[in-house]
This record gives sequence, C-alpha cells and structure tokens, in this order.
Amino acid sequence: MCAALLLMFLSCSGGGAAAALHSNTTRGPGGTRLPNFPPSMDFYRLPSHVRPEPPGTLVRVQTVSDTNGATTLRVMYHSRNALGRDVLVTGLVTYPSTRPPSGGWPVISWDHGTSGLSQSCAPSRSGGTAPAPDFGVPAVSVATDYLGLGPDGAIHPYLDRVDEANSTIDIVRAARRIPDAHAGTTWFAVGDSQGGHASLSAGEIAPRSAPDLHLAGTVAIAPGALLAKMFPGDSKEVYDIIEVMALYGAQAADPRDNPDEFLVPAARGVASVVETGCVGEISAYLAGVYSKTGGHLFTRAPLTTPQGRAWATANDVPQVHTASPMLVVAGGEDTVVVPARINALMTRLCSLGDRVSVAWYPQGNHSTEPALAASRIGAWIEARLHGRGVPTSCPYEAPPLGSG
Repeated sequence: MCAALLLMFLSCSGGGAAAALHSNTTRGPGGTRLPNFPPSMDFYRLPSHVRPEPPGTLVRVQTVSDTNGATTLRVMYHSRNALGRDVLVTGLVTYPSTRPPSGGWPVISWDHGTSGLSQSCAPSRSGGTAPAPDFGVPAVSVATDYLGLGPDGAIHPYLDRVDEANSTIDIVRAARRIPDAHAGTTWFAVGDSQGGHASLSAGEIAPRSAPDLHLAGTVAIAPGALLAKMFPGDSKEVYDIIEVMALYGAQAADPRDNPDEFLVPAARGVASVVETGCVGEISAYLAGVYSKTGGHLFTRAPLTTPQGRAWATANDVPQVHTASPMLVVAGGEDTVVVPARINALMTRLCSLGDRVSVAWYPQGNHSTEPALAASRIGAWIEARLHGRGVPTSCPYEAPPLGSG
C-alpha cells in the first residue's frame, strides 16, 4: 500500500561534432541553426567536450512531433547547478503554429513529480510524444527533466532546491532561443508533488537569477514542502523511502556524502537500484526491506544530524517571500501530501507576506489533483495574463479536513 502511495508522490558526438552543430547555418527544428539531431544516434549521450555557455543555450534539438497545430522538440540546453557550474539538462518544448501575440507567447514551465534518480527516468525519454500541459492556455509549454535525469551516466540530485529551480528557469530561456516558438518573456512555473517543490523553488529564486524574465505566477499542486517535519496523516514508510532517495540525491550533488552512514545493512543494496531503476523499483525494494526489518531503514535519522539539518536548511521550501502570486492546489483525501502539511504550508506562505490562494478539492487525492484542478489552473493563469486582481487566502484559516 505504502509503495503504491509513493508511486503517486513521486507521480554521440565528440567536441568537434558539438562545435559543428553550433556553426551549422541550415535552419533546423524550430528555425534554430542546429540541425535535427538524428534519431539513429543517442540524443542523451553527452558531448565529450562542452564549453560553458549562458544558461538556456541550446546544444541539440530533435523533432518529436509536428501535428495538431503544435510542434514538440526534444532539447538539450545549458544550465547551472547549485554550485554555479555549467551543466547540460534535457527536456521538451512545445509551441503553437498559429500567429503569436505581440510580445510572443507566454511560457508555462512544467515541473513533473518524482520519477526516480537515474537517466532512464527522464520524462522526455519515457513519456513518448506527449507535450507538457498548457492547461488550455495559448502558450509555449516546456518541461524540464531536471538536472541528472536524461543525459547518460548522470544521477539526479533529488529535491535540490537550486538545481530544480535553475532547470525550470533555463528551459524557458532555451525556448526563447527557438525562433519559430516565438516565446515571450512572461512565464509561469507549474509543478506537481516534487514538481511543486521545484515550482516553489523557482518562484523564490527567479527574481535574482532571471531578471531577464517576468515570472507572472507560480502554481504548486500538492507540493513537497516543509520536508523536515512529519504531519498527522503522514505514512512513516513513505516518508522514510523519500528520505532515502534524498540521501542519494544529496550524494549526487556532493559525492562526499555517503548514504551508507545512515542506512541499515539490508537497505544498502538500494544503491544499485537507484542507478538503474526508477521510482517503482526503488520503492518496491525499500518496502521489502521495511517489511523485513520491522520498519527500520536507518541506523540514525538523517534529518536529525548536522548534515541532515544543513540539507533541509538549503533545500526545504518555502524559505523566502515570493514576489509573484501563487496558487496552491490541495486534495482532502491526499494521503501523500496530507491536508495538515498543506495547512502548515499555507500558514507559512501567508506569514512571509506572499499573495497566495489555495484551491481545495475535498475528494481529491495525489493522483487525481492535477486533472481536477486543470481548468481552474488555466483560468488562474489567464487572469494573471489579463491583469485581473490576485485572489488570496491570507490570513489563512484551515478548513475542516475532508471538506472545502
């Protein structure tokens, strides 16, 4: 049961070839100067030599689909990690073929829920040709895989606040480098579960890291937030499994971190699963260990240690006031991001002076919330684009659990 809940939470060229891509003057996908990356080659194999470039600079592009009045491209682009180092990230960009408005299309940057930590878990690899959601809004929609998901040989620094935010912001910049996309400077961050953590992070970081862009709003659907604390209704097993994944995410960000310092011997075999499997395999492995050990994955609780507290301080959300308006989506029957966590989140956001409203769906659970809220999210985005008044739920008063 808990493994199933976690699944819901967590919903070929060398340096010379890379240089040739940038010097090619033939119009490629989306009007770029980059040729269409051949489907016979591994799109996700990193070039052997890559010089640092400004965030959002395209490395390669590949047509995924061109139907129904929209074009979807697979992209590899430059970003920055939490240490400020140049990294390559992959994702999808979808844009309308119709005439854009003055100033270009708004951009909706979608952040996905937990898929795993290995390269094979990237949505742009495994998600087929489905574009990022646009919630019915005429817009360019983009979807980052996040740093570490996608490119061969990488591991995702799971729940790293700055890495998530930079990946989310820089794919908007990448879209603006696709001439036919006609992407403007106005954009929205929208995410679900882990993606809610990413969108909240992007909202907090964007004013100083992306002054060239205008973040018009942030939407967080059942976001991972206030991670260092358990709330009434939380499953300890699910919480512990997420914590194990965070340990390996921390190691991906800093190889000096060693998850074995915290894991019971029976759980240490999960390292190979993290490197090859995705969230289903990870959760199933750890659920088996949990059962065998009577509910023990750790020799000591990671978040009670100095390293764990430092990780939470760096990566938990919310941390600071967010300048742009926000919408939080919550479900009364969500057993993964439970109502008590949402109530605490809303109290915290209001205390920071944020302009935030919450949309409760009393029968909503962690798998149904995005669909239930889709039209409302679209209407909220349209209202921001047309300059309508920003609704607020502050000061916040928690509704009775299970009701609206």
